[in-house]
Amino acid sequence: MIPVKEIMTTAVISFRRDTPVEEVAEQLTRHRISGAPVLTEDGFVVGIVSESDVFGKRGMVAEDIMSSDVVSISEDTGIEQAARLLLDRGIRRLPVVKRGRLVGLVSRSDVLEFFATRVWTCVACGHGQHGLEAPARCPVCSGEQFRLERAHPRQ
Repeated sequence: MIPVKEIMTTAVISFRRDTPVEEVAEQLTRHRISGAPVLTEDGFVVGIVSESDVFGKRGMVAEDIMSSDVVSISEDTGIEQAARLLLDRGIRRLPVVKRGRLVGLVSRSDVLEFFATRVWTCVACGHGQHGLEAPARCPVCSGEQFRLERAHPRQ
């Protein structure tokens, strides 16, 4: 299992509950992101505000429009489990917390980048395949030992 701390973004754009909605819209646009966590003054995650919250809900500050039903994970959560949460819950990002405080963020694009840029290579025959976790068995030689390597970019 590869933990999300290997792929998470640590320089997370976030908002305080009292951030004006206009500033939320400006920051999301400036940073080209579709949403971000809303934090208390102490760094605890209390919500997520997205672009659809900005133009689909009425309110003056982030707390008025944010979604407060936040699904978060720890640094040691596996990438595959995070990917399943993103898919099953239909969400785009997962705050990564340590003792309740934000330490990072994992987005669908982080998971996709991991999938696209890493390959599990069979130690026995060298066959490689993409995946979020090592395969149980190599489809070429039935080997059971793999190493994670950077994928070679396609020309």
